[in-house]
Order: sequence, then C-alpha cells, then structure tokens
Amino acid sequence: MKRNTLITIIVSLFIASLMTACGTLDDCKSCSKVTYQDGNEIGRTPGVLYCGDELAEKENAAPVTVMGVTTVWECN
Repeated sequence: MKRNTLITIIVSLFIASLMTACGTLDDCKSCSKVTYQDGNEIGRTPGVLYCGDELAEKENAAPVTVMGVTTVWECN
C-alpha cells in the first residue's frame, strides 16, 4: 500500500514538473501589425500574445512598404 502511494507521488511530481517547463509569460509580448502612410498611423490590428520563436520572428520582421504604405510589427 505504501509503495503505491510513493509511486503515485513520484509520478505526480514528474507530471507537474513537465507542465511548468514550457516557459513563463515573462518571455511573451503583445504584438500588433501597424500601418503607416507618410509617417502617420492609419491602421492597427488588435494585439496578440506571442512567445518564444514566434515573438522573435515578429520583433525581427523587416518593415514592408507597398505604394507608400508601410506595415511593421510593434510589440510591447
């Protein structure tokens, strides 16, 4: 009986450690796609939470300009 309890505790601790190993929200930011024309903001998408590689991709994305309209990712 005690052995089953011990195994259950060990397995539970192992599962709990896996659940917390994914990172924290400290590594996340809210990013919006912002559109500018002649230096004036003309549009903004609602902020979406990105973490890890997805956040790095948004923060490192180059601005895109088409016919005088520039779109960039802004993350806070």
